[in-house]
Amino acid sequence: MSVLISGSLLFTIALLLHLVVWRLHYPGNPIKTLILLFGAVLLSGIIFLVSYTFYTVPQYLHIVLLFFSLSICYLITYSAIEADSPSLVIVSRIARAGKEGLLFERIRESLGSDLLIEPRLKDLVESGLVDLSGSTYRINEKGRLFVLPFVVFRNFLGLGKGG
Repeated sequence: MSVLISGSLLFTIALLLHLVVWRLHYPGNPIKTLILLFGAVLLSGIIFLVSYTFYTVPQYLHIVLLFFSLSICYLITYSAIEADSPSLVIVSRIARAGKEGLLFERIRESLGSDLLIEPRLKDLVESGLVDLSGSTYRINEKGRLFVLPFVVFRNFLGLGKGG
């Protein structure tokens, strides 16, 4: 039980620190900042726990695994919170339409590039995964390395190319 409390407490500290940092200054590369922030909390938290608790090595590993699992889940969810997700935008528009529903044409009309595509392209350039030259976007080496695990996993599952 104490392992669950310790891992959850470290995650809660990281989450609260994330909220404080974002209120003070929104970073240019939020995902990178979150990874560094959560990594720093984990490192300092483990140092603290090793200094002031008497867990066994497997218990420390469980704390790290719990923290890592919660952090990865949060980072994945954060991308949907940070920017408009196409699926969430569609669902919210259908919900706002009420009992009458929403025609397919109206959904298509309301999803312009200003809302969904341009912010994503801006994020890709700012995170260094894509280079912008004039009005042409090109994937760079960092982008290729980022995409590689997804391509390999999709191929492993037999899903082929796609998004």
